[in-house]
Amino acid sequence: QGETGTGKELVARACHAASPRSNAPFLTLSCAAVAENQADGELFGYAPGVASGTQRGGKPGLLELANGGTVFLDEIAEMSPYLQAKLMHFLSEGSFRRIGGEREIRVDVRILSATHRELEQLVGEGSFREDLFYRLNVLNLSVPPLRERGEDILLLARHFLLQACTQIQRPPCRLAPSTYPVLLGNPWPGNVRQLQNIIFRAAAMSDSSMIGLDDLDIARTRLAREEDEISSLSEAMDAFERSILEKLYASYPSTRLLAARLKSSHSAIAVRLRKYGIGGHG
Repeated sequence: QGETGTGKELVARACHAASPRSNAPFLTLSCAAVAENQADGELFGYAPGVASGTQRGGKPGLLELANGGTVFLDEIAEMSPYLQAKLMHFLSEGSFRRIGGEREIRVDVRILSATHRELEQLVGEGSFREDLFYRLNVLNLSVPPLRERGEDILLLARHFLLQACTQIQRPPCRLAPSTYPVLLGNPWPGNVRQLQNIIFRAAAMSDSSMIGLDDLDIARTRLAREEDEISSLSEAMDAFERSILEKLYASYPSTRLLAARLKSSHSAIAVRLRKYGIGGHG
């Protein structure tokens, strides 16, 4: 579970890769991207003679093709009530029927699902089956938004930059230190996906071995917005200092831990936390 763009499918792939099923297929279906009838066929397949264009023996669905492996259902909250019922039957019985078929087909498949919505709320509203929710919710992994992962932002940015340079076959380049405050201070509404796109564009558009502020799309819009909102240098410094402390306090939730992380004195950090009212201080 996590916001759009946080990398839920990557987490699902990592779970599959670290499991005894890693040598078997990992197949995905986006419940939001296809219509109900298409999703039905994609997941459960077609019996012989049911769908035009299928082979003589019919067409296997993802559940058959992934036997022994994993099926990842992205945006599970968008699944129709009809498909929810069919999925519930499969999870309960371990078997299903192809569309138009009479024979029960038994497979060994792990189901991983993802959503950016609150499934419990949807259950309460009656738009998502309660029994299916509890069947799926055996283990819940929450993928935090990028704005709450301050320690990861620069690591991810450097990784994406190396990846982009390799992909577009250009000489390796690196991020200028002047980009760090902007990268760390950006709210990243599009999360990891947005960061990856911005870094890729910078690598593709810049001829320099150093990616600077002018190469990042976020820099111009963010700085323009801050120029309108901040009337003095001291206000700008306070805004930046506060954003860094707020981000790091989530991972270092005490003045001593935070002081050690920032290589500062305990008293100096305590003063700043009180100044900005962070973590109940003030």
